[in-house]
Amino acid sequence: MAKIDLERRAKIGRERRARTHAQIVEAGTVLLAQAPAKALTVDAVAEAAGLAKGTFYYHFQNIEELVSAVCAQLGQSFGDVLAPARTEMRDPIARLSFAFTQSLEKAISDTGWARLVVQTSQTRSEFGRSIRDNLKNEITEAIAQGRVTVQDPELATDILVGIWLQVTRGILERVAPPELSSQALEAALRAIGSARPKSRSP
Repeated sequence: MAKIDLERRAKIGRERRARTHAQIVEAGTVLLAQAPAKALTVDAVAEAAGLAKGTFYYHFQNIEELVSAVCAQLGQSFGDVLAPARTEMRDPIARLSFAFTQSLEKAISDTGWARLVVQTSQTRSEFGRSIRDNLKNEITEAIAQGRVTVQDPELATDILVGIWLQVTRGILERVAPPELSSQALEAALRAIGSARPKSRSP
């Protein structure tokens, strides 16, 4: 009986720690959507989470570690936006077009998410690197197929990411007009010397 009680106590402890960890990440997410990471403090996070400052340090060594956790969660949400349809597409231009437009649609429907994307874009996070790496892979494949006139994958990636972030910032500043995502995609593809694929089917 004692062994069962100890196991149950340990399980309760793990669940409590997981809830507290999630509570801190959520507080960090809300604050990061309002201000850049460099303005974030442990005191502010602890207050927003309704926890003692010492509790923060039990779960995270510093703000940078918390920002990494928030970015990891953002990366997961980004993946949820793009999957599974993107992975079923064989055409690299179709894949990057889908990612571009779906992420803008997500920003339009969820401005909190959009603010978080814009704020975390200013940090060197795994999320940012993952987005760039995936996009660069699509562009490299498109260049090999003769589908893009900008022959430098890094430059083409910079162009697409720059347009995407600027349009996302615009979404936060004013009401998004109809067909914004489609028009922004057309402009982005023209900027790298490509065109929207006729079909997005696999």
